[in-house]
Amino acid sequence: MTAPVKNIPLVAVCVPTWNAATFIEPTLEAIAAQTYTNFKVLISDDASSDQTAALCEKFAAKDSRFQLIRQSRRLGWVGNVNALLKAARGDYFLFAFHDDLLKPDYLRRLVEALEVNPEAILAYSDLELTHVNQDRENLIYDALQGLDSRIERAKAVILQKGDWWVPYRGMFRAIAVERVGGLKRSLAGEFSADWPWLLHLALLGPFVRVPEQLCCKFYQPGSLSRRWSFNAACWNAVALSCANEIRQSDLPLTEALPLYRLLVSRCFDWWWRSLRFHILHQSQQE
Repeated sequence: MTAPVKNIPLVAVCVPTWNAATFIEPTLEAIAAQTYTNFKVLISDDASSDQTAALCEKFAAKDSRFQLIRQSRRLGWVGNVNALLKAARGDYFLFAFHDDLLKPDYLRRLVEALEVNPEAILAYSDLELTHVNQDRENLIYDALQGLDSRIERAKAVILQKGDWWVPYRGMFRAIAVERVGGLKRSLAGEFSADWPWLLHLALLGPFVRVPEQLCCKFYQPGSLSRRWSFNAACWNAVALSCANEIRQSDLPLTEALPLYRLLVSRCFDWWWRSLRFHILHQSQQE
Protein backbone atom coordinates (compact mmCIF):
# COMPACT_ATOMS: atom_id res chain seq x y z
CA MET A 1 0.00 0.00 0.00
CA THR A 2 1.37 3.41 -1.00
CA ALA A 3 1.75 5.95 1.81
CA PRO A 4 -0.29 9.14 1.32
CA VAL A 5 1.65 12.06 -0.11
CA LYS A 6 2.03 14.81 2.46
CA ASN A 7 0.76 18.19 1.35
CA ILE A 8 3.64 20.59 0.80
CA PRO A 9 2.55 24.14 1.73
CA LEU A 10 2.69 26.76 -1.00
CA VAL A 11 4.50 29.91 0.12
CA ALA A 12 3.48 33.25 -1.39
CA VAL A 13 6.50 35.57 -1.35
CA CYS A 14 5.31 39.17 -1.66
CA VAL A 15 7.92 41.68 -2.87
CA PRO A 16 6.88 45.36 -2.72
CA THR A 17 9.27 47.56 -4.71
CA TRP A 18 9.77 51.24 -5.41
CA ASN A 19 12.84 52.88 -6.97
CA ALA A 20 15.04 49.94 -5.99
CA ALA A 21 17.03 49.50 -9.20
CA THR A 22 20.39 49.60 -7.42
CA PHE A 23 19.62 46.67 -5.09
CA ILE A 24 16.56 44.70 -6.30
CA GLU A 25 18.47 42.05 -8.28
CA PRO A 26 20.34 40.57 -5.27
CA THR A 27 17.01 40.44 -3.39
CA LEU A 28 15.37 38.43 -6.19
CA GLU A 29 18.41 36.18 -6.64
CA ALA A 30 18.36 35.34 -2.91
CA ILE A 31 14.70 34.33 -3.17
CA ALA A 32 15.34 32.20 -6.26
CA ALA A 33 18.15 30.36 -4.42
CA GLN A 34 15.92 29.10 -1.58
CA THR A 35 16.29 25.44 -0.63
CA TYR A 36 12.51 25.21 -0.13
CA THR A 37 11.10 25.03 -3.63
CA ASN A 38 7.29 25.22 -3.40
CA PHE A 39 6.88 28.97 -3.60
CA LYS A 40 5.58 31.67 -5.92
CA VAL A 41 6.87 35.23 -5.97
CA LEU A 42 4.61 38.18 -6.64
CA ILE A 43 6.38 41.50 -7.19
CA SER A 44 4.43 44.75 -7.10
CA ASP A 45 6.29 47.75 -8.47
CA ASP A 46 4.85 50.97 -7.09
CA ALA A 47 5.17 53.12 -10.23
CA SER A 48 8.96 53.43 -9.91
CA SER A 49 10.67 56.24 -11.78
CA ASP A 50 13.89 54.23 -12.28
CA GLN A 51 14.57 50.83 -13.90
CA THR A 52 13.14 48.71 -11.06
CA ALA A 53 10.15 47.42 -13.04
CA ALA A 54 12.28 46.61 -16.09
CA LEU A 55 14.77 44.65 -13.98
CA CYS A 56 11.98 42.71 -12.27
CA GLU A 57 10.33 41.97 -15.61
CA LYS A 58 13.63 40.66 -16.99
CA PHE A 59 14.08 38.44 -13.93
CA ALA A 60 10.52 37.08 -14.15
CA ALA A 61 11.02 36.25 -17.83
CA LYS A 62 13.72 33.71 -16.94
CA ASP A 63 12.04 32.23 -13.82
CA SER A 64 8.37 31.23 -14.08
CA ARG A 65 7.97 31.32 -10.28
CA PHE A 66 8.21 35.12 -10.42
CA GLN A 67 5.40 37.41 -11.55
CA LEU A 68 5.39 41.20 -11.81
CA ILE A 69 2.51 43.60 -11.25
CA ARG A 70 3.11 47.17 -12.44
CA GLN A 71 1.07 49.73 -10.52
CA SER A 72 -0.09 52.53 -12.82
CA ARG A 73 -0.01 55.10 -10.02
CA ARG A 74 1.88 55.47 -6.76
CA LEU A 75 0.14 53.59 -3.95
CA GLY A 76 2.66 54.18 -1.19
CA TRP A 77 4.19 51.52 1.05
CA VAL A 78 0.93 50.50 2.73
CA GLY A 79 -1.09 50.48 -0.49
CA ASN A 80 1.53 48.44 -2.33
CA VAL A 81 1.74 45.85 0.45
CA ASN A 82 -2.04 45.54 0.53
CA ALA A 83 -2.20 45.11 -3.25
CA LEU A 84 0.16 42.14 -2.87
CA LEU A 85 -1.88 40.58 -0.07
CA LYS A 86 -5.01 40.88 -2.19
CA ALA A 87 -3.46 39.32 -5.30
CA ALA A 88 -1.21 36.61 -3.82
CA ARG A 89 -2.35 33.03 -3.19
CA GLY A 90 -0.75 30.48 -0.89
CA ASP A 91 -0.86 28.61 2.40
CA TYR A 92 1.79 30.82 3.95
CA PHE A 93 2.70 34.42 3.14
CA LEU A 94 5.73 36.59 3.74
CA PHE A 95 7.06 40.00 2.74
CA ALA A 96 10.49 40.09 1.12
CA PHE A 97 11.29 43.78 0.99
CA HIS A 98 13.36 45.15 -1.85
CA ASP A 99 16.36 45.92 0.39
CA ASP A 100 16.36 42.60 2.27
CA LEU A 101 18.40 39.47 1.57
CA LEU A 102 17.07 36.05 2.58
CA LYS A 103 19.55 33.30 3.36
CA PRO A 104 19.04 30.01 1.42
CA ASP A 105 17.27 28.14 4.25
CA TYR A 106 14.95 31.02 5.21
CA LEU A 107 11.75 29.63 3.67
CA ARG A 108 12.46 26.04 4.67
CA ARG A 109 13.14 26.82 8.32
CA LEU A 110 10.07 29.05 8.72
CA VAL A 111 7.78 26.54 6.99
CA GLU A 112 9.12 23.85 9.33
CA ALA A 113 8.43 26.06 12.34
CA LEU A 114 4.80 26.63 11.31
CA GLU A 115 4.27 22.97 10.47
CA VAL A 116 5.61 21.84 13.85
CA ASN A 117 3.60 24.52 15.69
CA PRO A 118 0.08 24.38 14.17
CA GLU A 119 -1.25 26.84 16.76
CA ALA A 120 1.27 29.51 15.71
CA ILE A 121 0.12 32.31 13.41
CA LEU A 122 3.61 33.56 12.45
CA ALA A 123 7.22 32.34 12.39
CA TYR A 124 10.28 34.57 12.11
CA SER A 125 14.05 34.40 12.45
CA ASP A 126 16.76 36.57 13.93
CA LEU A 127 17.87 39.39 11.68
CA GLU A 128 21.14 41.02 10.71
CA LEU A 129 20.73 44.78 10.31
CA THR A 130 23.22 46.78 8.26
CA HIS A 131 23.07 50.53 8.81
CA VAL A 132 23.80 53.17 6.17
CA ASN A 133 27.35 53.56 7.59
CA GLN A 134 27.79 49.75 7.16
CA ASP A 135 27.76 49.04 10.91
CA ARG A 136 26.08 45.71 11.57
CA GLU A 137 24.10 44.30 14.46
CA ASN A 138 22.24 41.07 15.15
CA LEU A 139 18.63 41.65 16.19
CA ILE A 140 16.96 39.04 18.40
CA TYR A 141 13.31 39.54 19.34
CA ASP A 142 12.26 37.12 22.08
CA ALA A 143 9.69 39.17 24.03
CA LEU A 144 6.86 36.84 22.94
CA GLN A 145 8.59 33.54 23.68
CA GLY A 146 6.66 31.33 26.09
CA LEU A 147 3.58 33.59 26.11
CA ASP A 148 0.56 31.32 25.60
CA SER A 149 -1.95 34.00 26.65
CA ARG A 150 -3.07 36.26 23.82
CA ILE A 151 -3.51 39.09 26.33
CA GLU A 152 0.12 38.79 27.46
CA ARG A 153 1.28 38.65 23.84
CA ALA A 154 -0.74 41.77 23.03
CA LYS A 155 0.71 43.59 26.04
CA ALA A 156 4.25 42.73 24.90
CA VAL A 157 3.55 44.09 21.39
CA ILE A 158 1.94 47.26 22.81
CA LEU A 159 4.98 47.86 25.03
CA GLN A 160 7.25 47.48 21.97
CA LYS A 161 9.91 45.70 23.99
CA GLY A 162 13.15 45.29 22.07
CA ASP A 163 13.15 45.16 18.29
CA TRP A 164 9.40 44.58 18.08
CA TRP A 165 9.25 45.03 14.28
CA VAL A 166 11.47 42.01 13.48
CA PRO A 167 8.49 39.57 13.17
CA TYR A 168 7.16 41.74 10.33
CA ARG A 169 9.86 39.98 8.27
CA GLY A 170 8.31 36.64 9.23
CA MET A 171 6.05 34.09 7.56
CA PHE A 172 2.36 34.07 8.44
CA ARG A 173 -0.59 31.83 7.72
CA ALA A 174 -3.22 32.63 5.09
CA ILE A 175 -5.81 32.92 7.87
CA ALA A 176 -3.98 36.03 9.06
CA VAL A 177 -4.77 37.70 5.74
CA GLU A 178 -8.37 36.52 5.92
CA ARG A 179 -8.94 37.63 9.52
CA VAL A 180 -6.83 40.79 9.76
CA GLY A 181 -6.66 41.97 6.16
CA GLY A 182 -3.94 44.37 5.16
CA LEU A 183 -2.11 47.17 6.87
CA LYS A 184 -4.01 50.38 7.61
CA ARG A 185 -2.94 53.99 7.51
CA SER A 186 -3.45 56.03 10.66
CA LEU A 187 -3.80 59.77 11.21
CA ALA A 188 0.00 59.77 10.95
CA GLY A 189 -0.17 58.24 7.46
CA GLU A 190 2.05 55.20 6.88
CA PHE A 191 4.12 55.74 10.03
CA SER A 192 4.68 52.37 11.82
CA ALA A 193 1.61 50.81 10.19
CA ASP A 194 3.12 47.39 10.93
CA TRP A 195 2.67 47.88 14.70
CA PRO A 196 -1.17 47.61 14.80
CA TRP A 197 -1.02 44.79 12.24
CA LEU A 198 1.38 42.74 14.36
CA LEU A 199 -0.76 43.45 17.42
CA HIS A 200 -3.82 41.94 15.73
CA LEU A 201 -1.78 38.90 14.66
CA ALA A 202 -0.59 38.42 18.25
CA LEU A 203 -4.24 38.24 19.31
CA LEU A 204 -4.82 35.46 16.75
CA GLY A 205 -2.03 33.14 17.82
CA PRO A 206 1.55 32.69 19.06
CA PHE A 207 4.67 33.83 17.19
CA VAL A 208 7.47 31.26 16.82
CA ARG A 209 11.06 32.43 16.78
CA VAL A 210 13.61 30.42 14.77
CA PRO A 211 16.87 31.21 16.62
CA GLU A 212 18.98 31.56 13.49
CA GLN A 213 20.08 34.64 11.59
CA LEU A 214 18.28 34.00 8.29
CA CYS A 215 17.31 37.49 7.12
CA CYS A 216 19.50 40.50 6.38
CA LYS A 217 18.03 44.01 6.28
CA PHE A 218 19.92 46.93 4.78
CA TYR A 219 19.10 50.53 5.58
CA GLN A 220 19.56 52.54 2.40
CA PRO A 221 20.06 56.31 2.19
CA GLY A 222 16.52 57.66 1.97
CA SER A 223 14.87 54.51 3.40
CA LEU A 224 11.23 55.17 4.29
CA SER A 225 11.59 54.60 8.04
CA ARG A 226 14.63 56.89 8.11
CA ARG A 227 12.39 59.76 6.89
CA TRP A 228 9.68 59.37 9.54
CA SER A 229 9.26 61.79 12.45
CA PHE A 230 9.24 59.67 15.59
CA ASN A 231 7.28 62.15 17.69
CA ALA A 232 4.48 61.86 20.25
CA ALA A 233 1.76 62.92 17.81
CA CYS A 234 2.71 60.16 15.36
CA TRP A 235 2.91 57.47 18.04
CA ASN A 236 -0.44 58.52 19.51
CA ALA A 237 -2.04 58.31 16.06
CA VAL A 238 -0.76 54.75 15.61
CA ALA A 239 -1.86 53.86 19.15
CA LEU A 240 -5.38 54.82 18.08
CA SER A 241 -5.03 52.38 15.18
CA CYS A 242 -3.91 49.71 17.66
CA ALA A 243 -7.09 50.33 19.67
CA ASN A 244 -9.11 49.90 16.50
CA GLU A 245 -7.43 46.56 15.74
CA ILE A 246 -8.31 45.37 19.25
CA ARG A 247 -11.91 46.49 18.71
CA GLN A 248 -12.10 44.58 15.42
CA SER A 249 -10.74 41.38 16.97
CA ASP A 250 -12.91 38.80 18.72
CA LEU A 251 -11.60 39.87 22.12
CA PRO A 252 -14.35 40.31 24.77
CA LEU A 253 -14.58 43.82 26.21
CA THR A 254 -13.51 42.61 29.66
CA GLU A 255 -10.23 41.33 28.19
CA ALA A 256 -9.79 44.30 25.87
CA LEU A 257 -10.08 46.97 28.58
CA PRO A 258 -6.61 46.34 30.11
CA LEU A 259 -5.10 46.67 26.62
CA TYR A 260 -6.90 49.97 26.02
CA ARG A 261 -5.61 51.24 29.38
CA LEU A 262 -2.07 50.22 28.45
CA LEU A 263 -2.33 52.11 25.17
CA VAL A 264 -3.56 55.22 27.00
CA SER A 265 -0.65 54.90 29.42
CA ARG A 266 1.79 54.73 26.52
CA CYS A 267 0.22 57.85 24.97
CA PHE A 268 0.74 59.81 28.20
CA ASP A 269 4.31 58.53 28.37
CA TRP A 270 5.09 59.74 24.83
CA TRP A 271 3.61 63.18 25.52
CA TRP A 272 5.48 63.47 28.83
CA ARG A 273 8.80 62.55 27.21
CA SER A 274 8.11 65.02 24.41
CA LEU A 275 7.31 67.77 26.91
CA ARG A 276 10.44 67.03 28.96
CA PHE A 277 12.59 67.17 25.83
CA HIS A 278 11.01 70.50 24.87
CA ILE A 279 11.60 71.97 28.34
CA LEU A 280 15.23 70.79 28.41
CA HIS A 281 15.81 72.15 24.91
CA GLN A 282 14.32 75.53 25.89
CA SER A 283 16.45 75.74 29.04
CA GLN A 284 19.60 75.06 27.03
CA GLN A 285 18.72 77.89 24.66
CA GLU A 286 18.44 80.42 27.51
